[in-house]
This record gives sequence, structure tokens and C-alpha cells, in this order.
Amino acid sequence: NRAFEYYAEVGDVDRAVAVAEHPLPAVAGHFTGAGQLISRALALVKPDSLEMGRLQSSYGKILSLEEGDYPGAKLALDQALAIARREGDVGLEMRTLVNAAEVEGYHARWQEALERGLLAIELIPRIDDPRTETLAHYWGMLPRIVLGEPDEADLHAAALLSSAERLRHHFYLARTLFAHTCLSHCRGDWQAARDSTDRGLAVSPREARLLGNRVLLEYELGDFSQGQIYLERLLEVVQLTAPGPTLEHAFLAIVIPAVARIAGITDRFDVAESAAETILSSASITPLVTILARTGLALMAVQRGDTVAAEEQYTALVPSRGTDITVIFGIQPECMLGLLAQTMGNLDQAGDHFEDALAFCRKAGYRPALAWTCCDYADMLRDRDEPGDRERAMSLLDESLAISSELGMRPLLERVLSRREILKA
Repeated sequence: NRAFEYYAEVGDVDRAVAVAEHPLPAVAGHFTGAGQLISRALALVKPDSLEMGRLQSSYGKILSLEEGDYPGAKLALDQALAIARREGDVGLEMRTLVNAAEVEGYHARWQEALERGLLAIELIPRIDDPRTETLAHYWGMLPRIVLGEPDEADLHAAALLSSAERLRHHFYLARTLFAHTCLSHCRGDWQAARDSTDRGLAVSPREARLLGNRVLLEYELGDFSQGQIYLERLLEVVQLTAPGPTLEHAFLAIVIPAVARIAGITDRFDVAESAAETILSSASITPLVTILARTGLALMAVQRGDTVAAEEQYTALVPSRGTDITVIFGIQPECMLGLLAQTMGNLDQAGDHFEDALAFCRKAGYRPALAWTCCDYADMLRDRDEPGDRERAMSLLDESLAISSELGMRPLLERVLSRREILKA
């Protein structure tokens, strides 16, 4: 801010704009005051100029991520893109497409994020910009994981890692390895997921995304003591993070209830609730962190058997069907809705959600989520107990048993064996 004030006062517009165009991020990724800074810089440049395009490109991203203003962000980015294409500035066009992909992703518009990322990837041969290249492949890969297209996500994995390694920046390498971890976790390739988190945490020890995934990996495999170590590290990161709608708080809000779902450990629900409330009470919030926070609250409602809370979260989460990133935690969104509907006593409605979850997981090849869905669906069928439900429940438990046994998911394996004994009895 002081640098901007000085350059603006002495009439050095180019340097003032340069300062505003590249604001330094504060803790937890928040660009404190950056929106106001760029807004003031826009008044210094000619309308529809290349300088305005560069500023609008940054402004759009900040309006979305820091102020939750999606329409304003779209307008700024569309203007920047139009200027870049008119002026033939490939670098600006590519950066703007990547910024647009980020905006769409944080607003849980995964198809739109993918489209922007793919457009940016087409420009890679025309310019040498490892940072933007890395982000372009990231937004070509992550949406496809969420959308259940792992084979297509594979097409970007090597190029993403190559560009991140060439960039040699710990933040972007950690983010790259997070995408690799998500893909491996969804498939149940635990060793690859462990290798990615190990490497990512070696260069960025406080990366909440990697810590959250590693917590769940260890608990899924039954190594609760190791999972606890990584959970403590995640808690430390959140304590160092300023309160707000951040990924750090969002990951904590969902990881603790997800651990409880696996291991039955509910003693930190108050911490998860506090993290979720911190997010949901914010005036500037994106749908991505909202979904993570509400899914955490939904898991707690299910485990408590709280019908009122379950109905509240069901109503909030239904509109985000098909756009939910929680599958990277092994929680298929339709399965989550099924659990909520079951808790509310709407068993037929729950069955429809579970069927959709099975179809998604089988098509995508997301076997850990499929194993959990089979088990959860079997529980609902046992409760409903209509003609044919017990036979279907046993078939689903057999499928879950086969997957959890092969993948070494010991807590789920023990749960399934217990359910099968109850059904047989």
C-alpha cells in the first residue's frame, strides 16, 4: 500500500499498476486490501487498455476468492480476456483463463473450471510461463477427479508435475501433489497417495490439503496413532490461520467428522463445529468451502442421529449435487445425501441417493467410496426391511467386504463383518 501511494503520488503510473497487479498474499491466502488497491489502480489507467486488462485479470480472482463476488469476478475476467485477445497478448490470455478456472472451481462449477483450464492448456506451446502452465494443468486435472473422470485426469498428471518441478516453488509443487493424492485416494492406491503426501509435506509442511488427505488415509487403513499425529499437525496449522472462510478451516471441519465416521472417535466434534461456524458466518464465502463445512456438519448430524440438523444440511446440500468435491475424501455426495435422508426417516428417498452414489462410484472406479456406499446402503436396507431388502443388503455387504479386504481398509472391513453377522442372525 505504501509503495502504491508513493508511485501514484509522483505520477509513476506504470509502477503503481505493477504493485497493484501483483499483491502479496497474506496468511492463509487472503489478499488483505488487495481488492481496494486494484480498484484504485484501475482509476489510473486508460479504459480498455492492456494495463486495465492485466489489472482486471487479478481483480476478478480477488473479487471471487476474497469477497465472494462471483458476478463481479466474471465481469472483470471477461473484460480482461477480451482485451488480451484483442491485443494479441497470449500471456495475459492464459493467466486470465487460469484465474477464471480458479474462480469457477471455488464456486463449485467444475465443468466450467475444466473448460477454462483446457483453453489455457491450448496456449502453453505459445508462451514460456511455468507458473501459469502448472495452474492450467491443475485445473485440467482436479475437476476431472471431482466429475468422476480419472482416466482423463491421468492425461494431465505427468505434465502438471513436470511444470511444477520446473517452477521450483513449494506452494505450487504442494498443490500439484495434492491433486495427485486426490486421484490416488479416490482409486484406493494408498501407496501412491502416501508417496505424494510425503513429498508434498516435505516441501510444504503446513499444507492443510495434504495433511487432511493424509489423516484420512491413515485412518482408512486402521493406523489410528499415525492418523492422530497428522491430525494434530492439521490442528496446529488451523490455530496459526486467521479466522475466516479458509481451506484450512474447511478441511478441519470435514476431516474430524470423517475420522469419526471411520473410527467412531467423536471427542473433537466441538472443534469441527467451531471451524464450520467460522466459515459459514463469514460475509465473503465461496461455495467450495461452504460445501466442505456443511458436509462436516452433515456427518456429525448423521452420527448423532440429529433429525433436525440432518434436515437442515440436506436442504443446504441438495442444490450442490454433482458439484461436490467431498469425493476426494471418500465421501460420495449422493451417499452423504442418502445418509441424511435416512437420518430424517425418508428411507425410500435415501435409497434413490444410494443408487446414484453406486452408479457414480462404479463408473469412475472410485473403490473406497464404493465400499463405504455399499455398507451405508446395506444399513438403510436393513432398517427399512421391505421384501428383498435383506438379500440386497447382504449382496452389498459382500461387495464392500471384497473391496475393503483387497484395499486393506481394516476399520470398514470390521464394520462390514459385524453387519453381515447381524444380518445372518
